[in-house]
Amino acid sequence: MNDPLDNVQDLVNGILDAVAPPRKKLLTVQEAALAMRVSSSTVLGLIRDQSLGNISIHKKSYRIPRQALRDHLLHRYVASELTAATQELALVQLELKRRKAELDRITKRIAQASDAPAP
Repeated sequence: MNDPLDNVQDLVNGILDAVAPPRKKLLTVQEAALAMRVSSSTVLGLIRDQSLGNISIHKKSYRIPRQALRDHLLHRYVASELTAATQELALVQLELKRRKAELDRITKRIAQASDAPAP
């Protein structure tokens, strides 16, 4: 059975390979934006917030190391998978609670029926 993390890593590697050849180690802001499916200004905001590793070429020009973008995407996808799994767990726990209450009601009715005098 596949590890979900392997699937996420394959997805991220596929995204990066589609944007730039694997041998390309530094990506432009535009390439990073394309990989992340966001605007260039969003990438610049991540750079400004120091949320995305980068190399400053000069005052307003940056290159993003492929590994830094890969790490950022992995974190983003793993975090979203974790959120989805947490939401699914909450739904399963709610259903389990509902079924336990139903089982308790049935058990109580059976106990009451067995305590009733026979006709």
